[in-house]
Amino acid sequence: MKVVLAKTAGFCMGVKRAVQIALETAQGKEEIFTCGPLIHNPQAVETLRAKGVIPLPDEVDPDHGILLIRAHGMPADRIARLRARGLTIVDATCPHVVSSQKRIATCSAEGIPVIIVGDREHPEILSLQSFAAGPCHILSSLAEAQAFPAVERAMVIAQTTFNAADYETIGAELRRKIPHCQVFQSICKATSRRQEEVHRLARTCDAVVVVGGRNSANTRRLAEIAAASGKPTFHVETAAELPLDNFAAFTTVGVTAGASTPDWITEEVIDCLTSLHPVPDSD
Repeated sequence: MKVVLAKTAGFCMGVKRAVQIALETAQGKEEIFTCGPLIHNPQAVETLRAKGVIPLPDEVDPDHGILLIRAHGMPADRIARLRARGLTIVDATCPHVVSSQKRIATCSAEGIPVIIVGDREHPEILSLQSFAAGPCHILSSLAEAQAFPAVERAMVIAQTTFNAADYETIGAELRRKIPHCQVFQSICKATSRRQEEVHRLARTCDAVVVVGGRNSANTRRLAEIAAASGKPTFHVETAAELPLDNFAAFTTVGVTAGASTPDWITEEVIDCLTSLHPVPDSD
């Protein structure tokens, strides 16, 4: 069986940066906390916990030590409240998310209503909407865009890991019904490339394996895209979850991984798959 790995599988720039900041911060003596997981991968979070980076439940604020802001960002008012309590704040927010935060703050300050396209309960969305000083609306689907009341103007921006094709469709609908509508391209390029690559894997392989946390929106989206192609799709967090008996009929399997998935987990999945039916030497 041949295994084809997507070129952009694994840690994106924002996740690499957040993990590096966490590891550097852990060299000190103070306790380090995150409100919710630093990144959406349980294995990586447990590795960081062993090094002293302690994830608290999303809704729980630390009362001492260092607050490490997760890669998805946090609501601005919550950060200000914790800083006022005397906590040291270390910001590991992805630069792409920071760019969206600034854009929302600028447009909102100019009186422009904000429309954010994304998953309502995702931590990035909760962060982004906190930067809007005026009207702010969250849309998650084309149906919601079609039902959105006609307004004179708006700015539209997406969660950085949203489905690029869906965002294009939603943006076109909002442009159609809002006379003065500016749609910003905020989906990070790494996310777009991953989604394009999983489309190609689904076209050229017999099955697709998506590696990454089930609580990772971008990983789930990759699995959804692959499954929508009609090809057998397996979303696993680790190699131990692979349903090995299912792979006997496949000649070529594509593998990709979410932006929060460590390389070592993906490598274990590939090793497991290639050991099932090794491809014979050409000579």
